[in-house]
Amino acid sequence: METTTAPYAASRSISTSPGPLRSAGAGSRVEAFVIIGVITILVTRAYLKATGYPQVGGATLHIAHVLWGGLAMVAALVVAFSFLGDRPRTAAVVIAGVGFGLFLDEVGKFVTKTNDYFYQPAIAIMYVVVVALLLINRTVHDLRPQTPAEDLVNAAAEVAVGLVHGLSPMRRAQVRRQLHRATLAGLDPGTVADVTQLLGRCQPHRAGRFAGLDVRVRNRLSVGFDGPRATWVAALVLAAFSTAGVVSAAVTLSDDLNSGTGTDVTTIGQLCGSAAAFTLCWVAIAWLRTGRVWPVRALRAAALVTMLLTEVFDFVAEEFGALVNVAVGLVVLVVFSRRIAVLELADTSDGAPDAARREGVAAPSL
Repeated sequence: METTTAPYAASRSISTSPGPLRSAGAGSRVEAFVIIGVITILVTRAYLKATGYPQVGGATLHIAHVLWGGLAMVAALVVAFSFLGDRPRTAAVVIAGVGFGLFLDEVGKFVTKTNDYFYQPAIAIMYVVVVALLLINRTVHDLRPQTPAEDLVNAAAEVAVGLVHGLSPMRRAQVRRQLHRATLAGLDPGTVADVTQLLGRCQPHRAGRFAGLDVRVRNRLSVGFDGPRATWVAALVLAAFSTAGVVSAAVTLSDDLNSGTGTDVTTIGQLCGSAAAFTLCWVAIAWLRTGRVWPVRALRAAALVTMLLTEVFDFVAEEFGALVNVAVGLVVLVVFSRRIAVLELADTSDGAPDAARREGVAAPSL
C-alpha cells in the first residue's frame, strides 16, 4: 500500500508552481531555429536571383515555395509530436527552420494585392518577426533561472530516454547536476532518489551505424561554438562590426552637418546602437580572460542591442543587404548563449558530486 501512495505524495511535494515547465536547452534550440530560417532566406534569394526566378508549376499553376515551407513546418511538428530523444528534436529544429525561412521569404506576396515578391517593406516584416522571436525566447528563458522542479522534471525526462538508448557522459553529467540542484533546493528526497536510481540503470550511449560520424560532428560543434576560442572570435567579430558602425555613422553624421543638409534620424539611430554595442563589447573583452560569466553576458547584450536597435536602422538604409548582418548577429548570439550555458553549468557543478565534475561541463545540444 505504501509503494502505491508514495509517488503521489512525492508529486504533490514538488508541485510548487502551476505554470508550464521549461525545457532545458530550449533557448539554444529556438535561436538555432531562427538562424536556420534566416540562412534559408538568404540562400533562397541568392538561388532565385542566380537562376532567373524559375517557377514550379505549369501554365496555370504556380507552386510557391511558401507551400513547401508550410509543409516542412508541419513535418517538423509531426516529428516533434511522434518521437522522443535528442536526435528527433534536432531534426525537428532543422526541418522547422528551413520551412520557416521558405515561408517567411514570400511574405511580400501575402501583404500586397499584387502578390509582389519584391515588396520592399517585406524585409522589415521579416526582421520584426525574427526580433520578436528572439525577444520572446530570451524573456522566457532569461528572466528567471531554471527552477528546482524544472531541473528534476528535465532530469527525469532525460533518464527515461536514457533507459532505452543509453546516456552519453555529457548527458549523464548534466542529469547529475540537475538532480544535485533539486536536492539542494529541498525537493522530495524520495523522488530525487528514484530518478537517481534510474540514472544508475542507464547504460552508456549505444553506438549506432553512424556513431563515429555523430560523435565527430558533435565534438566539432562543441569546439566550434562552446569553447573560449569561439567566444573570443565572436567577440572580436562583433566588436569589429560595432566599431565600423560607429565610425561609419560618425562620418556620415559629420558630412551631413558640414553640408548643411540636416541630420538623418537613421544615422543617429545607427550611431547610438553601434556606440552602445561598441562600449559593451570592449568592456567585456577587457574582462573576458577572467573566465567569469558576466563578460559573456555583456557580449550577448551587445549582440541583442545590435539585433534589436542598430539593424532596425540598417534595414532602412540598406534594405535586404542588412539581412546578412542579421545572420552574423544571430551566429555570435548563439556562440555567447552556449558559452554562458557552459560557464553556468560549471558554476553549479562546484558543489556537485565528483563524478559529475569528472565528466566535464558542456552546453546542451540542439
